[in-house]
Amino acid sequence: MRDDKILYWIWLSEKFGVASREFGKLVAAHDDPFELYRMDEEEIEHLDGIGRTLKEKLCDKSLETAYSILKTCQKEKADIITYADKRYPARLRAIEDPPVLLYCLGRFPDFNTRLCIGMVGTRKMSEYGMQTSYGIAYELASAGVVVVSGMALGIDSVCACGALEAGGETVAVLGCGISVVYPRQHKKLMQIIAKRGAVISEYPPDEIAHGYNFPKRNRIISGLCQGTLIIECSVKSGAMITASRAIDQGRELFALPGKVNESNSDGPNLLIRQGANVALGSDDILDHYNFLYRDVIDRRAHARAKNDSLVSERALSRYGVSWKKYGERYEGGTNIETEEASYVQTKNETSEQKNFASQKNVKAVTDTAKEQAMQNDGDDIKRKEILASLDNVSQKVYEYMPSDKSSVTADVIAARGLDVGDVITALTMLELAGLVSSLPGGAYVRN
Repeated sequence: MRDDKILYWIWLSEKFGVASREFGKLVAAHDDPFELYRMDEEEIEHLDGIGRTLKEKLCDKSLETAYSILKTCQKEKADIITYADKRYPARLRAIEDPPVLLYCLGRFPDFNTRLCIGMVGTRKMSEYGMQTSYGIAYELASAGVVVVSGMALGIDSVCACGALEAGGETVAVLGCGISVVYPRQHKKLMQIIAKRGAVISEYPPDEIAHGYNFPKRNRIISGLCQGTLIIECSVKSGAMITASRAIDQGRELFALPGKVNESNSDGPNLLIRQGANVALGSDDILDHYNFLYRDVIDRRAHARAKNDSLVSERALSRYGVSWKKYGERYEGGTNIETEEASYVQTKNETSEQKNFASQKNVKAVTDTAKEQAMQNDGDDIKRKEILASLDNVSQKVYEYMPSDKSSVTADVIAARGLDVGDVITALTMLELAGLVSSLPGGAYVRN
């Protein structure tokens, strides 16, 4: 695609932002961004399917930001895959909030013909989780499967290492721009993935890591893949958000069972009770797709890989992932709380970062306090304490939800004057805080 056409796609992506459900509605009728760019205010006013805020943004015809982003991508030798690009994954196009475009470092896989499996889990993994995730990723990649993860500390990074060590292909989906290394200790891993796979993001190249970016990012991990495997995580975790997105998108969900009463096993074991496919190893996943993808699954290579799929300190260190133990857990790097705090301190604190800091304060509320707040209907004090620790948008979203505990969707809440993407992020934060629960069909209800 020519740079002049890409320029208008970048302009359009800046108007819609991330995880916009309005984009899917508008692009169905107007698939050429230049057509939207050349519209005057009166024409924009008559566009169907989008709200007042977006219409006002579309009236801004400045291309300064788009030029800057395009220049950065040219400097970084980054590819830009727009919604109109033939390489744009068909599965991703089918979700209700597809990215307008994707920025890519490396070789963008053919997601439309390959078997792709998402693999995510906790940052604080057990030795069992580390060994199993590495082995499954190694064996899947050997068989020709594209392993997709978030390049986070812990399970995600170990999965990427396993796929790379097998000589296979892996994709890292970032919650920041492709010019930003996050977490910082994964600089070497990111460079190797970019050479032998792909590092992708829907965020502008220089977008730094914000806590609220990652729940939105997770829908892309599940959206790119036919199935997603959850390995070790608590019930309230980013991996469980990915699992929820996979279910919403109609994708297969796999879970590695764990030891009963282990917090790291709570998430996968809950998913299994709710109907997720049990994955004791790579065979369970490959068998599930053997009929549809028998021409792209290399069973002989998979059988040979089983003899070489044990993780080792040397295998991880080769990709810059450290083998470090904290108590009974391995994190593959520095504690994530310290990492995020130090990262924020190195930047000028914007209002968005202040919101991120306030969202993190919810972690300071003990699990006991949360449970008491939810279980005791007469005790509103603790519920208010949790709400007070969240940002203003999350507080508004909770206020707009029916107090009689009837269900409501993000679209209905957004109709009261909020951005749909912001509402989805707020609902995710409220769910992690234990204040709301998600229901089938994209609905939410107060706890």
